[in-house]
Amino acid sequence: MKIILNERHHAEQAIAHGKMDKKPTKTLICLAKYGLQQGKNAEDAYVLLNQFMTKYYPDYNAVQWDTFLNRIIKQSQKYIKIREEASKSTLIEIDHVPVTHEELQKIKQLKSKRLEKLAFVLLVYSKINNRINENDTYWINHEWKEIYGDSQMAVSKKDQGLLVHKLIQLGYLKESKRVDSTNVQVLFAAEHGEVAFQLVRFDDFVLEYSRWKGENIKNCTVCGKRMLAKSNRMKYCKECKKAGISPIRKLL
Repeated sequence: MKIILNERHHAEQAIAHGKMDKKPTKTLICLAKYGLQQGKNAEDAYVLLNQFMTKYYPDYNAVQWDTFLNRIIKQSQKYIKIREEASKSTLIEIDHVPVTHEELQKIKQLKSKRLEKLAFVLLVYSKINNRINENDTYWINHEWKEIYGDSQMAVSKKDQGLLVHKLIQLGYLKESKRVDSTNVQVLFAAEHGEVAFQLVRFDDFVLEYSRWKGENIKNCTVCGKRMLAKSNRMKYCKECKKAGISPIRKLL
């Protein structure tokens, strides 16, 4: 999942340990919002971003980045102002997403592994959007490439559209009335039902649905990544196995 779900934690980890998203812009936005939210003015926020980049970003050139850093700060100021005027929180801070038995049973009724995985991922995205926007509309406006990536399915562009259309036909989703919009609304969410589990990890989170269905989900003994294990003897994820990395070699 490309969304940074806890911007405060991300910013604090960046400041303390230099941790940075694959796309540095995301970390810089978090840092700008974090600094401004703590009462820093634009100048102080700029110092925060500049110091971070100087310390942790290779080949950083303050002159070349000057316009970009100022733009991030202005955009963050505008975002915070809009959120405050709407009496909404200025930082995204999501550490868990509950999934109910009713929702899982509804997904299971699809009786199609591809439809089930897609429906589960869409449900999680809709709940995250609710938390971010502080509403209960369950609308999704993310790129389908990102959504299908989180579903861990290799699906052609044509089939992607067919799967979504099937969920709309079955009453699981509602499409936007706007002709030029690809947004969809999740209709099967049952937020107030009994919670089956809490999602607390959002890397490979679709595997939690597979685990709930009884599939064997294990952690790679080298990197800790979750994986669908075809046997109890399976110890390594595809990446570590391909690289020939073992726990002993990792320590050396």
